[in-house]
Amino acid sequence: MDCSGLGVAIVTPFKEDASLDEPALRKIARYLVENGVDYIVALGTTGEAVTQTPQERLRVLEVLFEEVHGEVPIVIGAGGYDTHAIAEEMQFYGRHFPAAAFLSVTPYYNKPRPDGLFAHYQYLAEHSPLPIILYNVPVRTGINLPASITIRLAEAYPTQIIALKDASLDLIQGMEILFGVPKGFQMVSGDDALAFPAILTGYVGVISVLGNALPALMKKLVEAARQGRLAEGQALQAQLLPLMRLLFAEGNPTGIKGLLSLMGLCGPYTRLPLLPASQSLLAQLQNALPALA
Repeated sequence: MDCSGLGVAIVTPFKEDASLDEPALRKIARYLVENGVDYIVALGTTGEAVTQTPQERLRVLEVLFEEVHGEVPIVIGAGGYDTHAIAEEMQFYGRHFPAAAFLSVTPYYNKPRPDGLFAHYQYLAEHSPLPIILYNVPVRTGINLPASITIRLAEAYPTQIIALKDASLDLIQGMEILFGVPKGFQMVSGDDALAFPAILTGYVGVISVLGNALPALMKKLVEAARQGRLAEGQALQAQLLPLMRLLFAEGNPTGIKGLLSLMGLCGPYTRLPLLPASQSLLAQLQNALPALA
């Protein structure tokens, strides 16, 4: 799979009673496809996969694959702290869906040492039916995937471990990986606010949260960076940065669901322990939107 361009970590819309809002999920998926996203990432952090039952996650995928119908690739989030269970989940999804790849976050809570991280992804690479995109987000998992381990994995499994979604907020570490991995391994920004500078460094794109609401503008930002149109990219970055920051003021996906509710794409509802956006945040998001016209 080519991870270049704009990927969107799609939200999972819920109704007020916390049940899955299938019509809203279809609406957002169609909106993303029609606005030119390059691929969709399902069941990630922004999709609140950890608060869904296996049956709910299965239904989310059924709806998405049915609605998208092959128009753009779909990457499935499959990660956690039980290596063998993740491998089984990957095998199940691989049998049932024509996905392009899996996005697999570093194990959280049990916090393995670096060689344990290598062994974890080694096992997944050897048992997954699809390529794997590594996902490093220390602020959530409590553990960093070191550059040295990422490079070892990329060298050992060039066809199975194909990319890193880097949400470490550490562009120095990112450059160490970028300049150390074999040709063909792709670096993808996992943070909207850092996407522009990261792409200028050599990353191939972003897996975006804001792209749920503003896919066309995020696509312009990514393309400006990839094509070296600095003035255009800087103007877009300045325009979008306040909204990017607001989206995380009360956690993710609280902010993006609040923004999507203002746009009429889905309700603001999240699953506990997350709460919907406060009235204060909604007002700030609403005030930020006119500046994007």
